[in-house]
Amino acid sequence: MADDSPTAPADDPLPPGLYPLQIASLTIVADGQPGTRLADNGNATSWQPGDQVMVSLGDKQAIYTYNADTDTWQSDAPLYWQSKAPQTVNAWYPVAAEIDFTQQNIQGLTYLLKANPVSATYGQEEPVNLTFHHQLAKVRVVLEGAKAQDVAAVTVRSYPKSVNDKGALGARTGGDPIYVPMLQTTYEGQPCWEATLRSGTLQADDSFKVAKEGGNPMQVVLDENISIEAGEVYTININVEQAPTEIDLSTHEGTTLTVSGKTTIKGNGQQKNLQVTVEPNTELTLQNVNLSNQGAAPVVFKGDATLTLEGVNTLEGECVVWDFGSGSGIYIEQGTLTINADNENASLTISRKYNVEPNSRAGMGIYVPENASLIIKSGKITVNDVSSEGDDSGAGIGTRDETCGNITIEGGYITVGKCSWYTAGIGSLNGDCKGITITGENTVVNVSKGDFASCYIGSGDGTVTGNITIGGGATVNGVKYTETHTGPL
Repeated sequence: MADDSPTAPADDPLPPGLYPLQIASLTIVADGQPGTRLADNGNATSWQPGDQVMVSLGDKQAIYTYNADTDTWQSDAPLYWQSKAPQTVNAWYPVAAEIDFTQQNIQGLTYLLKANPVSATYGQEEPVNLTFHHQLAKVRVVLEGAKAQDVAAVTVRSYPKSVNDKGALGARTGGDPIYVPMLQTTYEGQPCWEATLRSGTLQADDSFKVAKEGGNPMQVVLDENISIEAGEVYTININVEQAPTEIDLSTHEGTTLTVSGKTTIKGNGQQKNLQVTVEPNTELTLQNVNLSNQGAAPVVFKGDATLTLEGVNTLEGECVVWDFGSGSGIYIEQGTLTINADNENASLTISRKYNVEPNSRAGMGIYVPENASLIIKSGKITVNDVSSEGDDSGAGIGTRDETCGNITIEGGYITVGKCSWYTAGIGSLNGDCKGITITGENTVVNVSKGDFASCYIGSGDGTVTGNITIGGGATVNGVKYTETHTGPL
């Protein structure tokens, strides 16, 4: 029998406090990054006990707390259906009206999530499911390089605080941008530093700083600007080397100096009696330096290194008896020294003085023994003539009576002055040449030799030829070598 009783309108009011809103799940869509203070394993999330979200039903709102034991959301003052009419359900995280970016290293990452609005009706078959999306971008910094393990803090430029407009990112608050600390953590077993930020652009020249324990923050410069968007993770690899060291010779005391890492030695053009020992893997810059030393080369390289020339630089060595290396301007003990210049006018001039003893000797301009190599990429490099009062000298670049290491000149303007007796300008007096290569369209080499030497480049007494190649458009002693020349010159 048909039910003839009247049907209540769909918008009939419901008794207050009797029909609570049923929430089946609150799901976070990763959008490439994890969410809240939840368990964060890098790119996935799960709510943690005590997490709270704000939920709104129509014009009412209430805080719901996650109960991990029952996997449910509960409220001390839950929302209730007021009528049978469709209503919009919204939700957001966190419940605070303002979010803070400045405490992420202490309190964990800052998050802002907003659920997709859901239109729901009392009595529908399924409880309400809410899906959240991230409103902030996540930045992950991975440190690399020799000094990465020394870093104790990483900071990123950020606005201090922002308004939480019901899950939407509101106005910036808290003042101008500052450097906020990042959270030290791990991702896939690798140490890293993380922070969440507003969408925008990370500027290459001022977005990050790193600092060692108790040290001053050092600015990090990226290769390019990086645009970041909400809901995405950005991994940035930063190479951390030793902070550059600057040494002012006008205030340096003593006759010895040992340098390592990135080091700039600054002079004022005035001559100073000093020997500089350069540790392996050093990036040394000489800026208007004028050094002299008796009995040892003014600059000694202990291993692989780079030397950058700035301004006008001068080195002068003076031998002790029979020790040619001691009177060199530069002594490469081992490894490869690469020389370049910060501009085409930067220069290095090397002088070799005879000692005053009988059977006096003069060293090499740049001493390149068999277990060492030299690469010249740019710069104006001049090895002056040796004076005529002595008996013997080493090559301008190379050795005397031993095998010289690999010498490669691929740029710059190189001038090697006169040596004595049978000595070649580049190579040796009577040693073998492991390898000498001169190449490059912009390479200009002018080289002299001893009065009795058989060649300018090679073994000066003519007994050893060595492995010598000149070509690639290099200009040597006024001749441009578009075709390859091999053997002594």
